[in-house]
Amino acid sequence: MTARQTAVAAGADLKWLTNSAALLRRPLRYTPQSAKWWGLVRLLTEKLGLSLKAAADAATTALSRADSRSPISASVDPSGSASLVVDLPRYESIFLANLSRALLQETPRRRGRSKAPPPSREAIGAALRYGTDVSLMKAALDRTPAERLQLLEANVEFVRAARRVPT
Repeated sequence: MTARQTAVAAGADLKWLTNSAALLRRPLRYTPQSAKWWGLVRLLTEKLGLSLKAAADAATTALSRADSRSPISASVDPSGSASLVVDLPRYESIFLANLSRALLQETPRRRGRSKAPPPSREAIGAALRYGTDVSLMKAALDRTPAERLQLLEANVEFVRAARRVPT
């Protein structure tokens, strides 16, 4: 994955990712697993107002129990009166949609011209299988360039004459 794909998959801005990685002193790897972790950290900091460190700890705790299909208690206060619960299956579905979008829409373009496939006779076969009458094309290709030009000029004269006829 590229840096841009990781940011899109995490649902975060690339600058936020790099700054957060620097603040947490955590390497920024461009993998789906890393994007999933960063996405959960971003969600906890921006939507719930947790500090970056607390959100990172909660994301690590929640994602370490990824095999659970029920909501996970990611953080509990010492008295047990408050806890942070993460619905991991729901978050994973959102993350997978973001990852799909990142991999499809943010794929870097290759440099240079794209190679056009050489013309082949398979196109005529495909047209015949589709039911297209290719006899006029074959007849036109059997003519010389001068004959084709003469036929084109005759068609132009016919169209001009048809426009002059009053209705």
